[in-house]
Amino acid sequence: MQVEPQLQNKLLHETLVLVCHEGLKDTHHSFGNLSSQVEALCRNHHIAAKDTLAIQRMRRHSNTLAPILPDDLVYDCRALALFISYVFHQDIPSFLVGKIPNTQQATTALPLANYKYIRCSVRSWDDKLIYVLVHNQESEEELLAIDYRNTPDYIDFAYLTTLLREGMQLNLLDCEVKGKKILPRIIVVEPDYLLDISTIANCFEYFGHHPLLYTMNRLKAKPCNKYTILGNFAGAALDDIINKSDFDIADTFRANFRDKALDFATAADFNGAEFKQNAEQQVKNIQQIVEDLFAHFDREKAILEPSFVCEQLGVQGRVDLMTTDMQLLVEQKSGKNTYIERKGMRNKYGSIHIEKHYVQVLLYFGILQYNFKLNPRKTNIHLLYSKYPLPDGLIEIEPLQKLIFEAIKYRNQVVATEFWIAKNGFAKLLPLFTPETLNVEKMANRFYYEYKLPELTNTLAPLHKLTPLERAYFTNMATFVIREQVISKVGLQEGIGNSTADLWNMPLASKKDTGNIYTELKIKRKERSGIFNGYDTITLEIPTQAEDFLPNFRRGDMVFLYAYRRGNEPDVRQSILFKGVLTDIHTDEITIHLNDGQQNKDIISGDFFAIEHASSDIMGTTALHSLYSFITSSERRKALLLGQCEPLADLTKQLTRSYHPTYDEIVLKAKQANDYFLLIGPPGTGKTSMALQFLVRETLAEKEDSNILLLSYTNRAVDEICGMLSENDIDYIRIGNEFSCNPQFKNHLLAAKIAQNPQLETIKNTIINSRIMVCTTSTLASHTNIFNLKSFDLAIVDEASQILEPNIIGILSEQRHINNSQRSTLNSQFSTSAIKKFILIGDHKQLPAVVQQPEQDARVNNPLLQEIGLYSCANSLFERLILTERKAGRQQFIGTLRKQGRMHPEIASFPNRMFYAQEQLECVPLAHQKEEKLPYYEPSRDAKDTFIKAHRMIFIPSKYCKQPNYSDKTNIEEARIVADVLERIYHQTKANFDAEKTVGVIVPYRNQIAMIRKELEKLNIPALEAISIDTVERYQGSQRDVIIYSFTIQNAYQLEFLTANSFVENDQHIIDRKLNVAITRARKQMILTGNEAILKQNPLFASLIEDIKQQNGYIIDE
Repeated sequence: MQVEPQLQNKLLHETLVLVCHEGLKDTHHSFGNLSSQVEALCRNHHIAAKDTLAIQRMRRHSNTLAPILPDDLVYDCRALALFISYVFHQDIPSFLVGKIPNTQQATTALPLANYKYIRCSVRSWDDKLIYVLVHNQESEEELLAIDYRNTPDYIDFAYLTTLLREGMQLNLLDCEVKGKKILPRIIVVEPDYLLDISTIANCFEYFGHHPLLYTMNRLKAKPCNKYTILGNFAGAALDDIINKSDFDIADTFRANFRDKALDFATAADFNGAEFKQNAEQQVKNIQQIVEDLFAHFDREKAILEPSFVCEQLGVQGRVDLMTTDMQLLVEQKSGKNTYIERKGMRNKYGSIHIEKHYVQVLLYFGILQYNFKLNPRKTNIHLLYSKYPLPDGLIEIEPLQKLIFEAIKYRNQVVATEFWIAKNGFAKLLPLFTPETLNVEKMANRFYYEYKLPELTNTLAPLHKLTPLERAYFTNMATFVIREQVISKVGLQEGIGNSTADLWNMPLASKKDTGNIYTELKIKRKERSGIFNGYDTITLEIPTQAEDFLPNFRRGDMVFLYAYRRGNEPDVRQSILFKGVLTDIHTDEITIHLNDGQQNKDIISGDFFAIEHASSDIMGTTALHSLYSFITSSERRKALLLGQCEPLADLTKQLTRSYHPTYDEIVLKAKQANDYFLLIGPPGTGKTSMALQFLVRETLAEKEDSNILLLSYTNRAVDEICGMLSENDIDYIRIGNEFSCNPQFKNHLLAAKIAQNPQLETIKNTIINSRIMVCTTSTLASHTNIFNLKSFDLAIVDEASQILEPNIIGILSEQRHINNSQRSTLNSQFSTSAIKKFILIGDHKQLPAVVQQPEQDARVNNPLLQEIGLYSCANSLFERLILTERKAGRQQFIGTLRKQGRMHPEIASFPNRMFYAQEQLECVPLAHQKEEKLPYYEPSRDAKDTFIKAHRMIFIPSKYCKQPNYSDKTNIEEARIVADVLERIYHQTKANFDAEKTVGVIVPYRNQIAMIRKELEKLNIPALEAISIDTVERYQGSQRDVIIYSFTIQNAYQLEFLTANSFVENDQHIIDRKLNVAITRARKQMILTGNEAILKQNPLFASLIEDIKQQNGYIIDE
């Protein structure tokens, strides 16, 4: 059979990905790119070096869009067949033996094409040489030898001995060849793990830069004080001064005040008069410095806050100021510089800059040098100290290579430590977190003892005062968080989850196939989102895409926007990146709101633009700080959350009124609970519209000055909460980004509340007097400074079963620190719980939080933790506390909503029996639950119409339809079945058809969405093109009258993915969360289609099909 050249590449690539996935699924290591996966399997299965080179060559060929030459193709097929044979210990089939060559392809031995940049992996090493296998280019040698000991004085690679491990990825930069040995100037360890430049620089303390300092800094809260506020203002002022000829400090202040209102209001040490004086001085200095700078450089080319990723150096960052021709690079600092203040004092480099600032700007320079092949002499580097006037305020920097090497060395040590923790656990390093360890330079002067040592001790001492249970909890959870972050950066395996490294490791064809890139975009409009803003709203025209292209982008996603030249492939590593939020998306255009707008609209220009997903370290950092907040919280709160003390209740409390007979008992139990209450809300039981509403009303009625914090995991769920509050005329403030908020609730955002009177006291009073605050858990985790201003009587967390413990336990443990001025005594700060009581609402039988690491890695084996119900770090706190209460035999602190008003009894029968036997759900019943017949009134056109009108649960078996030009994640047969059923439902309901209510389609893979859309287009029914077709994960929380579920799979191995979110309850029932979500979205009818032979290999699916057969809902599609 003839196959198109591009399809040949795709089939080779997809097969290789599948082999690697199967071969590595039981390992405990993150591999990220495909080359390291292939290398690991070749090493594990003792594949000869020459065959390994052939397999890697095949990988490189399949990674490109260029057609593989016929002579190369047969040898690539041979390499793939050998690889499969070794990995699965199976002989190559006889029918294939005669079609592939018997021997290796004869190749001409050529030297490496590029010694400037070699990507390789470690095979072995001794005390002089590292032996590596090259991945990114052809090599004449099976293994290259790196001489890492015989180096010039200014290069030190000896430290690598303690970091190296088999399979470790290395980048070798600027190499020299000496005989058969390679001598790199820079070696970068695990370069796919991008470390933020500012976090590297912040670890260059004057007492040394130990790798654990990086980890320690992540435990601490993000500072919010007068210095950070002034720094934010100085950055905004630099932007405005450069780009506005009519600069007015008042405009900058108003815009900055609006954007950072919460920080201004909650910084305990903020003084308005002092800030005004310092801000004016900063502005005066910046104006003077900018005038001097742009006497020598082109002001029209100035660009503020551009982002970069540099895979070669393994770093990423955001530059304060540069010019697009890269002749100027400036890093701004608004704080104090001791060397400037003490005239004549010099650092060890003979200059007056602070070392950490020097490191930061040099690494930015390194990015320009390696990403854009920049001549080092072309760029002028400056540190701008805006606290000081010229000449001290602007220091020209020489690119000191030795310090760059030291910074990369430190980066390597940090990354290797992160990988080590992910594999071996945090507990083994805990004893090293001491001031003595971190004081690498053994400082013993007065400054260290009076200032630095107390700071280190205050942070580190709590780590060594933990009980055995607390220590086990903290170290297990910290390991889990760090492992999750490693995977989010480098990936587990290609195609499994999403990782930052996909930006350069995933072939362009695969990015398009998965919908993870927009290409060939052209700018339609550049707009300002406000009168004080730069051009920050960019709308781009989307060209006609391939018919099977389905974008994997949603409103609110963080993205990179960047330009690229016509004829080139888009590549984030070779571009200036604009980071932003996707605010609107249509078939023909897409709109991005940039984090940092540009005052000069011409800066954002180019032949074409691309959009790709951006990422942030904030989730991992806030999770680690959350764990630290927990272990430093009150003894009782720790004991409560670890199941070591009983929650209390006050049974004398009564409701102030009756709300609803179905909910009153649960609302009363929740009110009587003093510490926490757990509300199980199965599908359709009204947990937000009714239960949450009544809980809020009762709390407000109980006490006039009560404060409530309403949280949820997703912005969509927060929108639902806001909708419930608005419908019931309950006022509230929403904390968060306006671009992640439904437009109808924007008037409740803090910025909108204070817009008419933007005064500091107004902000404080608005926050203090608002009785209800609403936000996502991630937003609150980044703004815990709100607890400086107020505490809450009650926090209610919706979607609690979707929130991992490290992402919520710190919030529930936060302390409110009350200063002396707020107390009558003169003692030091007094702490009290920021949240007095909390209620968690969820359903642990629905889909949990998405976790990228394998189930066995998240599993907990420590008996102390198992004793408190913690069996997996991938479970929620909600689920663990339910286990705690049930184990203790307590009923007072758990409530279950049992009346569901969504599913018709015939649909509810299977999930009630298989998933909710313990909860014993009942129908309310609402009107549609009492209907005997489906509301289909049009005459039947054939027997299938009649069948669909007569049955509420239907299964339509699909036939095998595998084709080489279609992915295994698609099923053309089922796409046709779904389209046919949709047309029939539309025919029956077209008088009342509503795309948002009548029918929806659920699939396991995104690829199948495009396949179904393609079939729908053939029907030429516009109303059907507007219906929601999405994955199970995206459908959670939604409902439709009719749900169609296309199982899609045609291979037994895909059952693992389909049933991945399952657990066994009480050693009896298999709870398949994914199937549960799919079925419980339907109100009136559930129609399923799938390959019966494959599905029946799973007992639960077999039971479902048999159940439908017994109800006569089984129909063979003709």
